[in-house]
Amino acid sequence: MRQRLLDILLFMTMGLSVLSCNKGPDPLPGPSPQKEVVLNVDVILPSSIREQWAESVDMAMSALALAQKSVDNPVRLNLRYHNEDTEDLDALGYALTHPEAGADTCHAIVGPYYSNHASHILRYARSERLPVLMPVCTSVELQRIYANETYAWFLTESDITQCEIMIGAARAVGATDVALIYSDDTYGQSFKDWFAFYATEQDIHMAAEAPVAYKKGDNLRSFLQAADDAALGDKVFVLIALTDASLYEEVCRQLVDFPHLYPICANGSFESRVVQSWKDKSAFYLGLAPVGSASLGYPQSYKELHGHLPYYGEAQVYDALCLLALGKTHQMVNGDRCIIDGKQVTYLQSPYTIGLTDHMRAVVASSEGEETLWDAAGLTTAMNAIRAGKSVSLNGATGKLDFARDSYTNILNTTYMLWTMGEGNSTIEPVCYLSASGSNTEASVTAMWERDKKWEQVFSDTPVDHHLGPVGSRWAVVVSPSTTWSNYRHQADAFAMYQLLRHSGYDDDHIVLIVEDNLSNHPQNIYPGQIFVERGGGSAEDAGIMGEDVRKDAVVDYHFTELALEDLADIMTGNSSERLPHVIRPDAASNIFFFWSGHGGQREGPLWGDEDAVKYFGKQRIKDIVTTLRSQNRYRRMFFAIETCYSGRWGEALEGIPDVLVLTAANSYEPSKADVHDRDLGVYLSNAFARTFRDCIVEDNQITIYDLYKELAKTTTGSHVSIYNHQQYGSVYTENMEDYFLWRN
Repeated sequence: MRQRLLDILLFMTMGLSVLSCNKGPDPLPGPSPQKEVVLNVDVILPSSIREQWAESVDMAMSALALAQKSVDNPVRLNLRYHNEDTEDLDALGYALTHPEAGADTCHAIVGPYYSNHASHILRYARSERLPVLMPVCTSVELQRIYANETYAWFLTESDITQCEIMIGAARAVGATDVALIYSDDTYGQSFKDWFAFYATEQDIHMAAEAPVAYKKGDNLRSFLQAADDAALGDKVFVLIALTDASLYEEVCRQLVDFPHLYPICANGSFESRVVQSWKDKSAFYLGLAPVGSASLGYPQSYKELHGHLPYYGEAQVYDALCLLALGKTHQMVNGDRCIIDGKQVTYLQSPYTIGLTDHMRAVVASSEGEETLWDAAGLTTAMNAIRAGKSVSLNGATGKLDFARDSYTNILNTTYMLWTMGEGNSTIEPVCYLSASGSNTEASVTAMWERDKKWEQVFSDTPVDHHLGPVGSRWAVVVSPSTTWSNYRHQADAFAMYQLLRHSGYDDDHIVLIVEDNLSNHPQNIYPGQIFVERGGGSAEDAGIMGEDVRKDAVVDYHFTELALEDLADIMTGNSSERLPHVIRPDAASNIFFFWSGHGGQREGPLWGDEDAVKYFGKQRIKDIVTTLRSQNRYRRMFFAIETCYSGRWGEALEGIPDVLVLTAANSYEPSKADVHDRDLGVYLSNAFARTFRDCIVEDNQITIYDLYKELAKTTTGSHVSIYNHQQYGSVYTENMEDYFLWRN
């Protein structure tokens, strides 16, 4: 079995040839340089990683010295190390950005190593716009939050890409099933959030009901046995994404007892101690790690010098150090003149001024100048061009240094090495190199695994005739169970939906709005009395529907924490009381629209409260409410729009009930993702599902359910918008949203 899988993997690399690095001319000899320009760079790493990266750091420092040996005022990087495992990172962040009198200024930071630690440093660096270059902080959430911050440099793509490649690799070797073990932290969360999405995209069965979070010492036997038992085929690949190398050792030792389960491990497994833990074991083992570009020769040159492949992150730290020196050279030459995309960089907000990070951005923003390589000769060419006022097109140790155009600090193309264990399971053996672009020797992820063929739900076009009469009345229930500031988006989306309903013909007597309503006057709200959504401009906002403040004039019927879990049934079925005076009173001619925005859990979908409560509203409870309304002939049609993680659980629960349609932001296995992060408020303002839903209705309230689905599926990132029970509702191609929204442009 091991050899058969290896043969398939090796087939993936047919036609690929490893190119040696074009060394170019040697640096020109010249006179001794004049006074050095010293850049103090504080490097924050675990001591073990410092040791592993030492060879790559030495290579970068030597290459930079050679590249500048004949120039005046060469840039010298003064590296000052801090142990990430023992430092108080908040205290360190403050000290580096607020140096004591007489202390040397920190000009830049490299690190931290762990995504979990990065925010401790980034929050302090922001005030000074101190460049923070993070070689391997790959957390999706971290990168999304800091995506537009021009001082936060991410030199490896987020783990969305790695998760996709891992599942694609499993599919390429014939896997029928996948499962996931992840660390319960910021790093592991990325894989948890995207695992089901890419399994759905690749049409691979998920062998376990849900991924499992692993903590040191956990016994995984029941999870592994369940995955083995539930598998549709004989090859189940278990994706393992853990923060610490020692955890990989523990997990992989437990996998040995399950011959049909094959590990495919993420970043942190690419360490010598993990490799050694598999020595003399016969199990098949795959790993994936961001590495240097094989097409540009970095891993080959490194191995020739040091006798082994670079460790995880070494190519990224090499590029980080080179970018700092190149950026400082650009700053010395240009001063306050800093042109990016043809425009002078300016900052209106005090005390921000043009700094080192902007000159680094200017260097990487250009792609029209002479193409240069990562080695000493290439750096010589780059340095000379920059000193002459010319642009350069940089190739680093990691590959082409292409950065996202919104900030030029987020790398777009990372090279990954798919590797296995060598003979006797004692060494790492590359299988192939992969990248999103498929340049040179890196196989194209897009071409290999048909990345662009997005999964889409298939619908029958069978009309359903339940002899419905005309619409007599329309009722709406809007619920957000979230109560904390960090969950701002949930209440904001609920208020925005309320505003859309009011402008769509509903009066307050026909809407029940359930929100905690504690955002507008929250101590962290820098805009007291107001709640924002869609600030970037959407159809609803452009049409003047949402306005600046979605809280304005809203009538809140119930604060969430004032209600018991059972109260929603009384509200939905018209059972009013002194405590519940406002309920809906539908009859056989009524259409009911129901919107819920909050958190969800893997077992039963929507939660009754915030995520830390883990209190489910319940699949059976929502089904009981709807079947009661059905038995009492209290609705004509019902439409559920559910914006939570794992919202498909409710869709499944309501299948089979006539004239009920459920539209969810995610299927039963996926979390739903927040949309736009607001730097000033420090929160997400909205979810893409709710935002696009509003925009579509404003543009055309007669939009068909299918066209609404298509637009939602296209714009809702990271989860699969799903429709449930359409067989009991009617053709999605002809039925439209006018049943619930009357307002027109």
